[in-house]
Amino acid sequence: MKLLKAQSIIITFTLLILLSITFGGVGHTETKKVVIQTPPVLAALPLLKIDESGELDNFLDIEVKISPDHQRAISLIAKNEIDFIITGVNVGAKIYNKGINVKLLNVNTWAVDYLLTNGFKAESFEDLKGKTISLPLKGGPLDFLARYLLENNGISEKEVKLIYRPLPNGAKYFNSGQIDSIILPEPLVSVSLAQNDNAYLSLDIQKEWAKFNDGDQRIPFVGIFVSEQFASGNPGFTEIIAGKYIENLNYYNDNPNEAAKDASKYFNIPEPIMEKALTRTNINIYPEDISRKLTNNYFEAILEMYPEMIGGNLPDEEFYY
Repeated sequence: MKLLKAQSIIITFTLLILLSITFGGVGHTETKKVVIQTPPVLAALPLLKIDESGELDNFLDIEVKISPDHQRAISLIAKNEIDFIITGVNVGAKIYNKGINVKLLNVNTWAVDYLLTNGFKAESFEDLKGKTISLPLKGGPLDFLARYLLENNGISEKEVKLIYRPLPNGAKYFNSGQIDSIILPEPLVSVSLAQNDNAYLSLDIQKEWAKFNDGDQRIPFVGIFVSEQFASGNPGFTEIIAGKYIENLNYYNDNPNEAAKDASKYFNIPEPIMEKALTRTNINIYPEDISRKLTNNYFEAILEMYPEMIGGNLPDEEFYY
């Protein structure tokens, strides 16, 4: 990460100087409007920091919209009414394969999901035989991971009962004691553990994945996508935003208390809960070759079970920024 940190700072600083010269320095008043839409996820914090700090205001008028409505975000970026979205890596691949021209700017979230159990501790997936497992969406990422891990542990779907309830209703259903287990992302994991005295954090989904993927716990969950129109028309601005994202991400990783404070402010979750959530979340930018290898490995596993999750094919080279 030290190399990435240095590179991001150098790139950002160089581009800022070039843009300052190009646009007439600090006195320049015309700015480029940039609209970014994101769900309320921890990966949004570096972008929100860019927006709030105002340090790019001389060149960019950045507006970050927080909304859980992925479908609207997809519709808006397809019509070039917004420029960037944060969404699931598989979602970006799917819309790309369906003809929406987006590019994967980075993968940033690699650990976020855990299995909670009600009133008992599961030491392995074997302990879930005969139990109910709540998942947010049939055919979604958590459904894929649950089925992938059950299958690789030799457990048939007939030996468990999968129940589908959208988040956060699924978490409420779990906390009421009506189901045996649930796979949740952070910070809902920490929220549920704080609200439910009978809940156990039983399995780390990333560690379970690693058992069947060369010991590597990183799963490419969330990324930033940029519209091709914006990227091709504004390569300098795209690089600045990418570089500042890495810089701010490194700041939050170095200052987890600040990350918890800001996440609490933006997402209306108590700071102590956010502090715990951050200890179970891996948000990082890895070198491009590593990131792409891990992403392709994830996509190939999806293709075998739920090909429609990524639009039926592996994305081609043009998918990657």
